[in-house]
Amino acid sequence: MKLDSLGEFGLIDLIQIPAFAPEQLILGIGDDCAVLPLDDTFYQLVSCDLLVEDVHFIRGRISPYHLGYKSVAVNLSDVAAMGGKPVHILLSMALPADYTVEEWQEFYRGVEDICKRYRVNIIGGDTTSADKLTINVTVLGKVAKNQLHLRKDAQPGDIVFVTGALGGSRAGLEMILHEDQVFSQLDTTHLLQCHCQPEPCCEEIGVLNHLAGDALHALNDISDGLLSECEEIAKASHVALKLQPEKIPVDEDCLHLAEQVGADGLQWAMTGGEDYQLVGTIAAEKAAEIKQQYELLTGKPLFFIGTVRDGEGIYLQQNGKWQMVQQKGYNHFDKQNETKEQVQSASDSQGQRSYEMLLEEQQARLERQEEAQRIYRHDLQNHFVCLSGLLECGNVEQARSYLRELQAALPVSETKQYSQRIVLNCLLNQKAALAEAKQMDFQFSGDEHLLDFISDYDLCIMIGNLLDNGIEHSACQEEAYLYLDILQDEAGFVLLRMENSCERVPCVQNGHLCTQKADPELHGKGIEQIKRITQKYGGAFSWIFDSAGQRFFTQCQFCLGV
Repeated sequence: MKLDSLGEFGLIDLIQIPAFAPEQLILGIGDDCAVLPLDDTFYQLVSCDLLVEDVHFIRGRISPYHLGYKSVAVNLSDVAAMGGKPVHILLSMALPADYTVEEWQEFYRGVEDICKRYRVNIIGGDTTSADKLTINVTVLGKVAKNQLHLRKDAQPGDIVFVTGALGGSRAGLEMILHEDQVFSQLDTTHLLQCHCQPEPCCEEIGVLNHLAGDALHALNDISDGLLSECEEIAKASHVALKLQPEKIPVDEDCLHLAEQVGADGLQWAMTGGEDYQLVGTIAAEKAAEIKQQYELLTGKPLFFIGTVRDGEGIYLQQNGKWQMVQQKGYNHFDKQNETKEQVQSASDSQGQRSYEMLLEEQQARLERQEEAQRIYRHDLQNHFVCLSGLLECGNVEQARSYLRELQAALPVSETKQYSQRIVLNCLLNQKAALAEAKQMDFQFSGDEHLLDFISDYDLCIMIGNLLDNGIEHSACQEEAYLYLDILQDEAGFVLLRMENSCERVPCVQNGHLCTQKADPELHGKGIEQIKRITQKYGGAFSWIFDSAGQRFFTQCQFCLGV
């Protein structure tokens, strides 16, 4: 059995073994921190967190300073989620050979700054070498015995609360993954800070402890997503949490960015994770008073998003009915699958944006054409008068010169009619312009109606990536060309076939065809998109490289009726 069949939480359940010295342990595995005896007033809290390059962070997309700050922040958040105060940390790191002295100094400056802010001591750790940058922080904290809050403490009738807006970190991640995109009307610094430099709720929990006392029950921090953390509370407390989506606070810039990329901001807020706000439950009879005083003392809102009821699981209110939802959030051992889904979602969003941009571009071109033709027609009668006058006076050469000037000013259509299908026509015109700029011979032929069974959206993704790859591989050659055909063969299969000039041998990695872009993170992304759309419609993708003829053939084959 593979680990990914269990998932992160299944793995934790599997290794829950009995304590060998139970008198030295208040609580072991199962919450944000282990709880140990300390003295007559306090318990000791202990937690650790592991961050691995290319799993939890992309080294080139987060500064060393922010990485150091965040590495500590996520651990301090665990202590806050138990009602406690962080006191010490131990920092261990596995460093790759190319990690520089400057990176290490900046990383440690981030660690130092957050420890100074929350008055936490750095008391030790370890270092070693590794292929990937790996960071482990262990935090030691303390909590008053009457202020310890566990996931299992939720009670029916409680109010479910969160301490701040959600989704900002997920939106920040979107910006990092698509840093080449321009996002309008956003506080980009705010979103990037939400993801790269989160603040643990160490101060907020102090205020809640003071105001709520024993009315503050279950508690968790939002590291893996709101729904996931609520599921942990519901499961540990043997209750049901009923959440009202319209009351879940979503970061405003998260909403704006999600709208721009065709995503659901509320969904990001519920499942995105890494917001490190607190979610918990408080006694209903004291909730209003606690909320009022909390907001006066902190200047921050406290959001009530649902209630605790008898039963089990998480429910969302939709159209006046309660719908049970499955646990959703970040799962470390599902990372590969989740990453594919995120990349797919991002690619789909990119495809949708490309589709919309093509339509906008086509509309703008048509408007420019219409305006130029309107002006030309308006002046045409005056031009005829002038021409007639020159001819009547016998000035033939001058009339010819005037006519040539008039012909040169004739508005020429900026677009060709490759297809009656507007999306395909927009796409072909755009790529033809790119090919022309690179002095490539671009030709399109075939029966466009053979692809009517493919949606505009998918067609844009599939053909757009095909043409992009063809232009990329052909542009560096003399007499470069790119031919795209849509045809039906004798067996009845519909073929989308592209031929392009190609000097270089295609790059193949692990049996997969890749592009030869300078950025290795872009290798094969377009090819994977083409294959995915082809397979979605029951087709097959193939390619052939003719080294003798320096030609590359790409083909998507579909069976009609599928």
